[in-house]
Amino acid sequence: MKSLQEQEQHRKFWDGVQRAYIPIDPLQVPPSVSLHSEYEEEIDPITYEVVRHNLWNVNLEQGKIVENLAVSPITLETRDFQTAIFTEDAEILFFGPYLQYFGGMLDVMIKYVIEKRGEEPGIHDGDVFLQNDPWVGTAHQPDVGIFAPVFWEGQIFCWVANCLHQNDVGGTTPGSFCPNAQDIYFDPPVFPPVRIVKEGKLDIEIEAAFRRQSRTPVNVALDLRAAIAACHASRARILGLIKKYGSKTVKGVMKKVLNTSEKALLDRLSTIPDGTWKERAYQEVAVTGDRGVYRIELSITKKGNTLTVKNEGTDGQAGAINLPFAAWRGAILSAFNVILLADQMGAGGGGAARHCEFIPTPGTMTCPDYGVAVSPAGIYATELGVAMANSVVSKMLLSSSDPDLHKLALSTTNGQWQIQIHAGTNQRGEYYVGPMLDTMIGSSGATPYRDGSFADGQWWIPEGQGPNVEGYERDWPILYLYRKEHQDSAGAGKFRGGNGGILAYMPHKGQVGLGVYTAEGIPKTSGILGGSPGTRGETVLIKSSNIKEILQSGRLIDNVDELSGERPSLTGKGPALALGDSDVLEWNWGSCAGYGDPLLRDPERVRQDVLAGTTSVSFAETVYGVIFTEEMTVDERSTEQRRLQNRRKRLEDAGAPVSTHLEFKLQEFRVPQGMLTLGDNFWFNKTNGTTEICCSHCGEVLATGDQNYKSRVPVRKSDVGKVGIKSVDLKRFVDAHVLYHEYFCPTCATVLSTEVVREGDEPLHEFLLS
Repeated sequence: MKSLQEQEQHRKFWDGVQRAYIPIDPLQVPPSVSLHSEYEEEIDPITYEVVRHNLWNVNLEQGKIVENLAVSPITLETRDFQTAIFTEDAEILFFGPYLQYFGGMLDVMIKYVIEKRGEEPGIHDGDVFLQNDPWVGTAHQPDVGIFAPVFWEGQIFCWVANCLHQNDVGGTTPGSFCPNAQDIYFDPPVFPPVRIVKEGKLDIEIEAAFRRQSRTPVNVALDLRAAIAACHASRARILGLIKKYGSKTVKGVMKKVLNTSEKALLDRLSTIPDGTWKERAYQEVAVTGDRGVYRIELSITKKGNTLTVKNEGTDGQAGAINLPFAAWRGAILSAFNVILLADQMGAGGGGAARHCEFIPTPGTMTCPDYGVAVSPAGIYATELGVAMANSVVSKMLLSSSDPDLHKLALSTTNGQWQIQIHAGTNQRGEYYVGPMLDTMIGSSGATPYRDGSFADGQWWIPEGQGPNVEGYERDWPILYLYRKEHQDSAGAGKFRGGNGGILAYMPHKGQVGLGVYTAEGIPKTSGILGGSPGTRGETVLIKSSNIKEILQSGRLIDNVDELSGERPSLTGKGPALALGDSDVLEWNWGSCAGYGDPLLRDPERVRQDVLAGTTSVSFAETVYGVIFTEEMTVDERSTEQRRLQNRRKRLEDAGAPVSTHLEFKLQEFRVPQGMLTLGDNFWFNKTNGTTEICCSHCGEVLATGDQNYKSRVPVRKSDVGKVGIKSVDLKRFVDAHVLYHEYFCPTCATVLSTEVVREGDEPLHEFLLS
């Protein structure tokens, strides 16, 4: 524990005003705030399970109330909200099956109120707080936290809370994702915690002030009422439990839930060696008109029972694509809670939250100081934070001595939220804001034992659902031309990720102004242990197309290549576009990355993918090296020869010598029993006090000690714009030179790792195990 002087210095620095609010233990509770902490230590198992499930269902009911009363499509359809219950001192007890990283932000908001608002104006029975301040505890201003204390006999017994993404809360762009925001003053207004309900009475002045900023004030008002009503219901249900079972029993159940979650984490951590695991990604185009490339880094170090999380190496804050600390923290906790601790029913406070120490570098893109724009974080930054945490936690699991934990590892899911947001006058003459949330259809990542799938949703929002085409066409003046699986888009690997999706639409009987659209040059969804990255997002605009003539002829299209018309080149964070009634837009949502070397994929799996339409024949041959007969069976001899040729070419392209007996070096090698391994690619041989990092496929020694193996093995460097199914010219987006690296075993030419690298940056030292 830090000294009293260090604690005071921490609180002054991380104050939630100029810099992020980062609470520190012990929580500084004002004398006027009384917290209920008495509990029964011995609770019979039946009572424990009954009360535990009651608390879980209280939280689920809060979510159902939000679903039933809220009106914004972004809340109703994608479940872009979260509900949670917290202990008296704001430990996360339960969070719901909705947007997971919100669960790791709400506790920070509550701790802020205890420390900063507890003395004046105070915390009273019947209060409900509102806040959307990213430096206190949200990802961006549209994410509005609503939370309330539950009092029992004059003490705060616990807290209930939710966070809803509001459809529009102001700013320069309809929908409140503002890619053109030069600083915070272009962004929507920021509200630090205020009491919107004071001792049971709604403060209509605060409600009016919050509504006033919105282009859709009726939506905002109804969503706020839904959030407040949900908190009120949860508070009533918890008070009912206390009256039935007693305050000490209910609190005892809470403590046991947290301790059980903690034990589950520690049991799993005990199988993972001490060490450091890292991930790196690159953001591009910080604000409309910018052409920069920005490095984002994440490291998690395990030492005993402590997990230290850092963003060291991340570039300084820039433009409008920054990720506030609370959202960065929430993204990391969501990866631990869902990937590692899914069986704990959302009880995350006793697990990772108790054992993670976050040490961010201030003024960086994942811990910006006050003053920069953050409103587009939910598109460009938060999902990247989730994807990077996904990757790092999975590599930790792959280092475990427990093979059952390996099964929990998941290849990286989509690292950016592809979207289009349009606004204007709809077919009924009403103003609308239309965020197209088709990306929620999603896809799943690969594991070391199975492929990912298309249309599996997003793991970090389990209850999310894809939007209904007819619903969008009913509410907005658009017409879908197609929406389908995006063939060949999955990250390739021994086990492939799930394909993304692709759609096209046009204006129909109304005005459509496009304020936000996704166009990327740099892949952001990193492959795992040699897997290929997920595909990037792209927007194609066809101006003055012949779509009306085609439709009038009674024909439908399934590809915009069938259309004639002007095709202007669109850039990332580009300016708003006014669409004509014969303009067509096509855009895709990204896929998940692959796991392992694609040349290790079972040819029969490739054949089944081709038959199902997931993979094309040409992709099967060029990427997987699988050759088919005329009858569409695997030509085993030709496949073996093609794969051997591909391995030789890898080493030749990397400028490394190729053994004339490479085929003999590919004979099955078995890692000696009892050795520490990292997935399928690495094993660690300790001899004479030195650790050798070896290839699990052939036994070759790759590096020793704390050396970065990437600096010692062959590497093929290629144009990052050529990665994926659709090549792009990176110069269309940025000025920097960015490359794609593939690192090979020098003996068997297996892909050990893949990486995007900005020119001048050293290869990422992605793991260092003790």
